[in-house]
Amino acid sequence: MTVKQLKDYKGELYNAMCRDLTEFEKNFLFISTGIVAFSITFIKDIAKAESSNGLLILFSAWILIIGSISLMMYAFLKSAWDSDDLWKVADVYMVTNDMYLDETVLTPDQWKSIKKELNDRLYASKKRLKKIRSAAVILFIIGLISLAVYVGNNLVNENKEFNKKHLSLIIK
Repeated sequence: MTVKQLKDYKGELYNAMCRDLTEFEKNFLFISTGIVAFSITFIKDIAKAESSNGLLILFSAWILIIGSISLMMYAFLKSAWDSDDLWKVADVYMVTNDMYLDETVLTPDQWKSIKKELNDRLYASKKRLKKIRSAAVILFIIGLISLAVYVGNNLVNENKEFNKKHLSLIIK
């Protein structure tokens, strides 16, 4: 194993951390912000704020969804920070062991040592990120359910008001 191969391995780990669920995180953020925008439009155009029921449910839904967005943004940043940490660990190891040339050959013990340290950090980071992302998804789902309850309740009320108005016109 050479220093060049260690650098390549470090790069693979870095790319894995950066790539790890970033598309999921991006899509999650787009969907979450879209739902918040939808709910604002709903309360503005369909269920007027002054006559809507369950504003506390709506505000709770917003808080939960915004909390999930915040957690997902933190997970995105944490992934980048942890990737940088992997680079630093490998770089410190190479500098500490005077491994400046790409052609320098690592002993099997050196390779085993650095690979273990990098993998231990990688797996610990992935475990933390999984917990953060899971918490974000749970908050999002609870917020989405709360929003659905709010929207459903207000659509039913709007429908009742609509029917009352039309029924009174028919009776006249």
